[in-house]
Amino acid sequence: MKTIFTALVAFLLVTAFLLTGCQAQPAALTDDEVVQVTGQILTALNEGDYAAFTQDFSDEMLADFPEARFAALRDMLQEASGNYVSCGEPALSSRSGYAPYRLTCQFDLEDVVVTISFKVDGSRVEGLFFDSPNLRELAQ
Repeated sequence: MKTIFTALVAFLLVTAFLLTGCQAQPAALTDDEVVQVTGQILTALNEGDYAAFTQDFSDEMLADFPEARFAALRDMLQEASGNYVSCGEPALSSRSGYAPYRLTCQFDLEDVVVTISFKVDGSRVEGLFFDSPNLRELAQ
């Protein structure tokens, strides 16, 4: 009986440790600030404003996102989803060293899931991904 009790306590401690270690770690931004940054990026896409689009990007993200890529992304989003309208609340998930937030955003033609990533405790955009039925269809 003592062995079972010890094994159960050990199991619970290990489980608690693993769950604590797996909790999503946030960026240095509040949820409202994540929505604000995402909204600014999407508004800049609507307006074709590359400087505003990249103002919160990390150096690595900026290097990987030249103006030509911005224009191609803008054209694709406009064709598939229309203009950005608004975003809902962000949902934080866990990724080693990063704080990815998923937001369902309303565009003229459909809802688009936007994933915006920051380093844990960071405030610069490290990743930006878009997903929707129309975007997937257009990409095929």
